[in-house]
Amino acid sequence: MKNLLIKCSFFLASIIVLTGCALEQNSDENDNERSEGSSAGDLTSVQFYVPSEDDHSISVIDVVSGEHVADIETGMAPTIVAFASTMRQAFVANQDSSTVEIINTQQLEVEAEIEVGPRPHGLALSNNNGTLYVATAGDQYVDVIDVSTQEVTEQIDLGSGAHSNYVDLIDDTLYVSDHENDRVYVVDVKSKEVTSKLETGGTPRVARVHNNSLYVAASETGTLEIFDLQTEGKEEIDVGIGATDVVISEDESYAFVTSLEESFVAKIDLESNEVVDLLEDQEGAKHLAFNREQSRIYVTLSESNEVSVINTDSMEEEYRIELGGDMPHGIEIKALPGIGGSC
Repeated sequence: MKNLLIKCSFFLASIIVLTGCALEQNSDENDNERSEGSSAGDLTSVQFYVPSEDDHSISVIDVVSGEHVADIETGMAPTIVAFASTMRQAFVANQDSSTVEIINTQQLEVEAEIEVGPRPHGLALSNNNGTLYVATAGDQYVDVIDVSTQEVTEQIDLGSGAHSNYVDLIDDTLYVSDHENDRVYVVDVKSKEVTSKLETGGTPRVARVHNNSLYVAASETGTLEIFDLQTEGKEEIDVGIGATDVVISEDESYAFVTSLEESFVAKIDLESNEVVDLLEDQEGAKHLAFNREQSRIYVTLSESNEVSVINTDSMEEEYRIELGGDMPHGIEIKALPGIGGSC
């Protein structure tokens, strides 16, 4: 009986060692991780996909090893990636090709191409993986793709003169930023109608919903704008010119904002609504994403071919990851729920 217990304990410990990512705790341990990355097409790998506009490709970053492990050829000037919940498919918007491509994440290749409106940019996928919403920056529509038939089946008309840019989907409500008209459209996806227009600061870029608030990075005014979605009241936080992307911590205590024009990443205390830390020399900081445990943020540097890895507590850059292509744009994590431990 004693021998059986010892064997069971050893077996459980082995599983923890093989499947956990608790190595991602300090910079010394991270150096050791870099030689232990798994196969680029492994479904259980925790990775970031980074589209590079100038090289028409997606770089795949292994989170555990901190290495660039693969490249996927795409259409012209890919911008944003979205994943199915199964992580078996990725969708990428190609601005200059006016297409959306579906990528097989195990084979690391494009398996379908769908023609959409001019300059597709933001993407949002429904919870059931059945419908993809595509913001086309060159016109006033959001294209609606039926994933099963791989066709555009409908268009959502935002109104004359509108320009869709970034999108976020929460249940049956779609939020679409318009960088030309300084607003965010609130859309009922069932009726395909605009139900509200939220006026923002100059040149709104990324808009994200967290709990009952909408966070908008407004570039021209250099503000992070926070809308109460029940009252539509708004708070403004001065961040710096060029505000581009924003992510919010799970407990809603902090927001992190990039600046494309001024090349910084800002940490904002959401209780005091003040910038509490600023990391500069982040060349063309564009988009960012948390790792699983939100101990790091990964930032695409559009003026180089790198991703900067920043500790969210200390706001210090730990290292950079060189990519396979120039002018990285978006960044999105591929991770199955419950797989990958703290990665």
